[in-house]
Amino acid sequence: MTTTRPWWLLPPGRIHPLWWVALGCVMLAIDYLSSESVSFPVVYVIPIILAAWYSGRWPAVALAIAVPVFRLLFLVMPHSPRGGMATLGLATALRGIVIIILALWFSRLAEFERALQRRVKVLEGLLPICSFCKNIRNEAGEWERMEGYISRRSEAEFSHGVCPSCTATHYPDIG
Repeated sequence: MTTTRPWWLLPPGRIHPLWWVALGCVMLAIDYLSSESVSFPVVYVIPIILAAWYSGRWPAVALAIAVPVFRLLFLVMPHSPRGGMATLGLATALRGIVIIILALWFSRLAEFERALQRRVKVLEGLLPICSFCKNIRNEAGEWERMEGYISRRSEAEFSHGVCPSCTATHYPDIG
């Protein structure tokens, strides 16, 4: 049985942060050309999330700060904004805060997933094990102790003890 990644999780990997700058510029252009009356430009979120996942926290935070600031500059440059500069500045600051929170959240999620990938080692398939001594047959066809077999294929360590049932069976004087 093989484990698969959840469908909703982005594929693993790393991508140079400049790709996200380019994607952020494209999203800014789309936002600028579509309308200036959008109350929350969702297109900001796409490059920020991808930058957080594939390039880390600081490229995503930098992009999360730059995109709303550049959007503000694009809105102010051609004419004076409707509703006043203070309103536009506050809206930009709120957008920036929300996007920075998303950037930090997704970068943390990506770090957590990478840490899990480094830590988890999975034993898969059928293990040919002796029903009496619990030795396992390896790829070479030799029988070896289960502890050694599992220790070489994972980061698991073993400590030995005796369960109550075996204590009663094998050491009746102690129980």
